[in-house]
Amino acid sequence: MKPQISIVIPVVNEAARLADTLQALQALRSRCELLVVDGGSRDASPVMAKPLVDQVLQSQRGRARQMNLGVHHAQAEVLLFLHADT
Repeated sequence: MKPQISIVIPVVNEAARLADTLQALQALRSRCELLVVDGGSRDASPVMAKPLVDQVLQSQRGRARQMNLGVHHAQAEVLLFLHADT
């Protein structure tokens, strides 16, 4: 089933905040697709995110590049860009 919303979360070294954000989104997983786009983190952000999202994508650093890569992989027609510290 196609998700209603694709939530794209660009990150760089956000492990300290990312867990709380992704935990809060777990209730939406049945309707939403979660994509974390890592821009070269040196912390555990990608590893920590992997079990909590549909995809962890690797990108060059740069929020616009990261968001564009997320859009390219998103399946829903509706997109939500969310910052890890939200």
